[in-house]
Order: sequence, then structure tokens, then C-alpha cells
Amino acid sequence: MIRTIHFLVSAGMLFSSSVLAQTPASGYVPSAPLRNYFLGAWKLVSAENSYADGHTAPYPGLGESAVGFLISTPNGHMCAQLMQPDRPRWADDNTPTNAEAVSAISGFVSYCGRFELREDERAIIHRPETAWSPNWVGTSQRRPFQLVSADRFFFRGEEQGKAVGRERGYDSVDDYLGAAEVAIS
Repeated sequence: MIRTIHFLVSAGMLFSSSVLAQTPASGYVPSAPLRNYFLGAWKLVSAENSYADGHTAPYPGLGESAVGFLISTPNGHMCAQLMQPDRPRWADDNTPTNAEAVSAISGFVSYCGRFELREDERAIIHRPETAWSPNWVGTSQRRPFQLVSADRFFFRGEEQGKAVGRERGYDSVDDYLGAAEVAIS
């Protein structure tokens, strides 16, 4: 099954219900428990900011061709990685120059930890235990969601103090629940 989601990731973000109010209502209700809807491996297909004047732009640092993955497991663990694929390769495979090291980390976001579904708030909380940024370890990253269909949902929000909406889109790379059922039987 191919599913598409839009996933929001950004350091220091505060999410606003006003952003969610601007999105079309879906009315979609999954037949399985809501938590199961989010399980699996997802591949990034879009990453953009939207502005009050209506224009959109690629997410800074990741660019138009951003790649990445989001993985959520039945036991409550998650990992997210987003990357600018056009970062320059290192001249020496094992030892980057200072400029190469800065370029590598500037175009990369990664964190793993636990997640919690807050169904009544229509949000998922990511709690990084490891992260590309030491400031994210031990934080709670709130991700408001909106279900659109069996194949699509959005994580959306607004950057704190700025009229910038952030959105990430993913496609399913496997049917996690189907793989789990095969492993159990």
C-alpha cells in the first residue's frame, strides 16, 4: 500500500491551531486504531514553508530535492532523518575539512526516540533521545496532524514568532502492519 503524509519538522517550533484551521477538513477516520495509522516507514517527498502572502518555498537548508525518512514502530519508537542530497562530497572519505563538516551538518536533520499519540489534541509528540542537535535531546516536539485519507496525512505548524507554516510530505515505503502480521504468524 502506498500512503502519503506531510510531516513537519523544525527546531524551536510552536504549532498553531490557526494553521490547521486553514487546511481543508478531511473527515477521514481510519478503520483500525488511530495509532496504527502512523506506524511504518515513510520516505520524504516534499518539504516546504508557506507564508502569509500565499507563496511557498523549499525548507531552508534542505532545498527542493530534500530526501529523508520517518519510521514509527508499534512499541512507540521513532526516527526521523531529513537531508539535502546535493551537499558536496568530502575530498577524503574519512576526514572532512572544516567547511565540508559544516556543509554536512547544515543540510541534515536527524533524531530518534519515543513518540506518543495525543488523539484528543490531534497531535503526535516526538521525544528525541538522540539528535543531530544536542539541544533537541530530552525535548518534546509537538506535531499536530490532519488525516486526509487512508493514504495521506499532514504534520503542520507555525514557527514561533513568525508567520511561517512548515510542512513535510512522505510516501509509505512498506506496509508496516502487514509486515508485522507476517512476522507474528
